[in-house]
Amino acid sequence: MEQWTIAQFCREVGGDRKEFATKVSAAKIKPCGKATGRAAGAYLYRVRDLVKVMLGGDHEAEKLRKTREEADRLAIANARARGELVEIAAVKKLGEKFMVALRQRILAMPLTDEEKDRCLGEIVGLKDVDWNAGS
Repeated sequence: MEQWTIAQFCREVGGDRKEFATKVSAAKIKPCGKATGRAAGAYLYRVRDLVKVMLGGDHEAEKLRKTREEADRLAIANARARGELVEIAAVKKLGEKFMVALRQRILAMPLTDEEKDRCLGEIVGLKDVDWNAGS
């Protein structure tokens, strides 16, 4: 297992040492020791970790992302099977059926035409309500 300082790595592959050091820090790569000799005190990193940072990818991070995505997909499927999630189209269809039934009930009531119009007008006004405001 070969270990290099950031400066050694940048000399070998090219690139700005300070910029690359920032990327290594952002990637939270931990040093595996300190250099001796001419570069005494500089942190040593595994070359494979430095290459991962240089290429901008991390196989483990990608694997974790895919695992989380699969877990989310499974959680949604389980919630749907338990009846905790409902398709939007089903909710809209039920809402439309409810509104038709409500309209028919209002029209069948012994009210004046003006009262019926006012009730139906208030119901039509519900489409402008922000139903997420209470959340």
